[in-house]
Amino acid sequence: MIELVKMSKRELEAYLQFAIENYANEKVKSGNWSEEDSIQRSRESFADLLPNGVDTEDQFLFTIKDNVGGRNVGMIWVGWGKYGDQTSSPWIWDFLIYEQYRGKGYGKEALNALDRELKERGQKKVSLQVFGHNTIAINLYQKSGYKITNIVMSKELDTDQ
Repeated sequence: MIELVKMSKRELEAYLQFAIENYANEKVKSGNWSEEDSIQRSRESFADLLPNGVDTEDQFLFTIKDNVGGRNVGMIWVGWGKYGDQTSSPWIWDFLIYEQYRGKGYGKEALNALDRELKERGQKKVSLQVFGHNTIAINLYQKSGYKITNIVMSKELDTDQ
């Protein structure tokens, strides 16, 4: 059984060490950022979204715990805010099952646990963005009931012609 537990400050620090570099690499791989400034841009993105760390209003960072085995198997970060006079629906900013626990059903269980958490908070919808090259994640999300709502496509142009 999976449980979502509020992430500690120490867990957030460990997560950020990994996440800043990983996000920068993903943005470069997807063609959105240049490699030269990717780490700085990633660092700025996290600082903007989490100015108060785990205590940032409307941002919820959870450690995913396996209650049976008593171990942390991943993390999930969901947030929402108020824009003008409307409250946005929840957005999954990041979701990670640690490599050694992948393929064992923890991802689907964690998403189900998040659904329960959000319903308890009165939410009716949750959204996310996934890199197009992450086919494993796309498959998991579709199996968990997520529908594709937008597709952004790019093409590298041959400049030698």
